[in-house]
Amino acid sequence: MGLRTAREEIFFLSRWLRAPLKTGSVRPSGRDLTRLIAGTVADLAPDDWIVELGGGTGAVTRALIENGIAPDRMVVLERDRALSDWLRRAFPEVTVVTGDAEHLQRHLASNNAGPVRRIVSSLPLLSLPRSQRSVILAEAFAVLGENGCLIQYSYGPSCPVSRTLRDGLGINAKHVGTAWRNLPPARVWKFKKHDSEQAARPGQRQSAA
Repeated sequence: MGLRTAREEIFFLSRWLRAPLKTGSVRPSGRDLTRLIAGTVADLAPDDWIVELGGGTGAVTRALIENGIAPDRMVVLERDRALSDWLRRAFPEVTVVTGDAEHLQRHLASNNAGPVRRIVSSLPLLSLPRSQRSVILAEAFAVLGENGCLIQYSYGPSCPVSRTLRDGLGINAKHVGTAWRNLPPARVWKFKKHDSEQAARPGQRQSAA
């Protein structure tokens, strides 16, 4: 483990001890997981933006940049002020916002960021109240373009967004991979709006329960 990684883990743990339910994990995402997430983000046009929800100490942010995402086209939301300050020091070219994902549209408008084609979420959706989860997802899909998608990872065995909520938002879910060597193992999901063909056939089964 390098010095930078060790410092990140210690700092991340200190924030988790302050608010375990809000942080969601006791340690930053591992390399297997961050590479899997970064690999799902592709085909962005030069003027497209990518948003990360719950930046933590920047494990996913770093993987996205290493995968070719331009840092000046990234917005990272982190509600913990100490963590967002850490991110600003680590990634000076990235737009880091100290704020909640429930107000995503307002934050992006304030920073003249868009159009957004990809949102990567490290938020602990399963530990959030259903009402808060619904607002966050509605905000996310309100800013995503026609071909945009949300990438979300989860430590649970099933889809972190219930079928009822997916149907209400008009989105599909697809399991894109599992980072088995992450501690704990994590599943990565991709969520997209129904296309016109799917919308015309509401009875069609989705790819996740």
